[in-house]
Amino acid sequence: MPQLTKLKIEAYSDMACTQSVNKSIYAMINPASFSKSYMTDYKSSEEMNKSKDTKTFKSSAARFELSLVIDGTGVIPFPDGITSVDDYINQLSDVVSRYDGNLHHRHYLKITWGEVLVTGVSEGLTINYKLFDPGGATLRAEAKLRLAETKDFLTKNKEAGKSSPDLTHILTVRAGDTLPLMSYRIYGNSAYYMEVARVNNLNSVHAIRPGDQLYFPPLKKI
Repeated sequence: MPQLTKLKIEAYSDMACTQSVNKSIYAMINPASFSKSYMTDYKSSEEMNKSKDTKTFKSSAARFELSLVIDGTGVIPFPDGITSVDDYINQLSDVVSRYDGNLHHRHYLKITWGEVLVTGVSEGLTINYKLFDPGGATLRAEAKLRLAETKDFLTKNKEAGKSSPDLTHILTVRAGDTLPLMSYRIYGNSAYYMEVARVNNLNSVHAIRPGDQLYFPPLKKI
């Protein structure tokens, strides 16, 4: 008889989900279902005195929604290291919602259940409390997790087949690199380094280290 595989939620410091922060949690009960939704955003044409609107593609996005049952009646054992429903909820929240002061953002998440279901960032965690013991302790709850799917720049560009140097660049920072120097290599002009810092969400133009990967957008988009 094949071994039961439990759904797992893991936290990472990078959007490619390769650098684990050693925070994860397993589902007590595998979900009966989950949902993915796909949205496309269009922008309207900007010509004056238009009689009809013209829509052009702007971006696409995917959302992932999952519900997990947390049972403390004793029918199902808690995962190792967890002693109660409230303890499970606290650990789940720590994995999916904790703000990391060193990274200046919440962790990126990967959900696997035999295979990777989604990588993304939490858009919200809702807990519905269902059952209590006579003393008021929670015996059953339902956790609803919403993720916005995200992909790192390198993977996204590979999948899109964007190989032209006129479209986009992903560069790895080397020892001695500065943003003005890297901007000069790409654009032939170091003046764009502030915009490069902005699109990479850098708090400072000096906040780069050897090994970091930086996204350099097409010049026409700067």
